[in-house]
Amino acid sequence: MKLNSLHLKIIALVLMFTEHFGKYLGELLPPNAPQYLRYAGRIVLPIFFFLVVESYFKTRDRRRYIIRLYLWAFIMQVGNFLVSKIVETAYQPEDFFEIGQNIFLSIALGVSMIAAIEWGRAQIGYKKWVGFILGGLFALASPLGEADHTGLALFLVFYFFYNRKPALYFAYVGLCFLFFVKAVLRMDFFDHEYEWMKIAALPFIMLYNGERGPYGLKYLFYAFYPLHIWILYFIRFATGLNKL
Repeated sequence: MKLNSLHLKIIALVLMFTEHFGKYLGELLPPNAPQYLRYAGRIVLPIFFFLVVESYFKTRDRRRYIIRLYLWAFIMQVGNFLVSKIVETAYQPEDFFEIGQNIFLSIALGVSMIAAIEWGRAQIGYKKWVGFILGGLFALASPLGEADHTGLALFLVFYFFYNRKPALYFAYVGLCFLFFVKAVLRMDFFDHEYEWMKIAALPFIMLYNGERGPYGLKYLFYAFYPLHIWILYFIRFATGLNKL
């Protein structure tokens, strides 16, 4: 069995929705269900970042691609602010929290980083170091996004081992092993340090056949990601679920 880009997107979107359902409406689920959904959700980020790097190498206009990512990051940031303010003003909940998720910013910074690195690798003399330093600055800015250092590491693995199988698989396993070591050192495998569970995304990546699929659905993720978060967030406070 092989999976194309469309298959991977649908799998990731379903798991992403269920994880966020548990995050915002977890009170409707059995006690441990939201945590289990977070575990399953560790598959999502690697799949999306893997596909983002694929798109970076296959797009006809990388500059336009990067600009589009920052545009959606801006749209979501503005939307987060407006939806949060509407909820705060309308319901004045005691346990109010603003929406802090913006994966578009993480993706935009990650793609900018690999673009700067790639530009630097193609230069000679001081320009080479300009590219590497610029890539480092984008890496330092990664905590501004939702994915932080784990997303940064994923981007580097998928970029440097692009189209180099099975080296990509070994590098990915090695990265997940480092996450596991971190959990061992902190003696926290399941409550907070469970990024090692990203290893579960590897079979899906290995089944990828490099094809787009019958439908590109180019803007499916762009639209679905912010809309489903805003809706779940609004439902939480509009229904008084936070008071249960």
